[in-house]
Amino acid sequence: MLIADNPFEPVIKWSGSKRSVAASLRHLFPRAGRYFEPFVGGGAMLPFRPCRDAVAGDVIKELIDLWTCIRDEPVKTASEYEKRWQKLQDQGHTAYYAIREAFNRTRNPHDFLFLTRTCVNGLIRFNGDGDFNNSLHHTRPGIAPNRLREIIRKWSAILQGVSFATADYRETLSTVAEGDLVFLDPPYAGTRGRYSQEKFDVSNFYEELERLNEVGAKWVVTFDGYAGERTYEEALPENLFESRLALPTGNSPFTKLMRTGVDAVVESVYLNFEPPAKILRGFSHDRDEKDGVGAGLDVQQGCLFV
Repeated sequence: MLIADNPFEPVIKWSGSKRSVAASLRHLFPRAGRYFEPFVGGGAMLPFRPCRDAVAGDVIKELIDLWTCIRDEPVKTASEYEKRWQKLQDQGHTAYYAIREAFNRTRNPHDFLFLTRTCVNGLIRFNGDGDFNNSLHHTRPGIAPNRLREIIRKWSAILQGVSFATADYRETLSTVAEGDLVFLDPPYAGTRGRYSQEKFDVSNFYEELERLNEVGAKWVVTFDGYAGERTYEEALPENLFESRLALPTGNSPFTKLMRTGVDAVVESVYLNFEPPAKILRGFSHDRDEKDGVGAGLDVQQGCLFV
């Protein structure tokens, strides 16, 4: 077991990541037999899971394929990135668009990693046909291969014990049992699903939370809230949860991209259990800190299972 004293550098850049608040959220995690994360995205919470055995899923096959490569083939994954990065340095923007075109044909996870690291603001964006369509970030060369190689190596160690699944969240959670812990970071209520044309169905989501309650699992959900003047008011039904906290999660990358300002994002954290009082006091104190969540908590307690 290692000790986490700083947020981990992301290996996969992903909008909506909980990286800036992961060490704080981890203090809400009780001990568990297994850890489940069905909306894994950038995986910021995985280093802070309370047990080695875990199941992480997402509906995006390319994302799950990339996670599997990082876990199982870190040396190859780093080398494949370096090849593509060097092409970009040698050939300029034409290399980026050639790799993007290749990815849209083959869905190669190594192409995907390169695109996430060199596209505008690191935003993963697919069009209606399911093709990646974000442009090259011309003013950034992409993370240097030697630096990314070390990040991949560390994450490969962190991911040992994690099983990945390309699946709907309910399928990923189908084997959850009493004593397990589930962390859920779903899309905002009423918005489109992640990189999908279908809206996220909150009624199905509530039914799944109720099922998790019935089997005796514990869960932590980040949900609703507001970003700037945009408010998402779909609160979880009160009969489903025991605790609710406010969580500042940083600034929205979308308003930055659209040059409409920078919106601060605040989400709600729901738990179907009561954390120890000292944890709640520390968490509440954090919300009032000038620098946001994380300033008042002792992140030295964060566990890594490698």
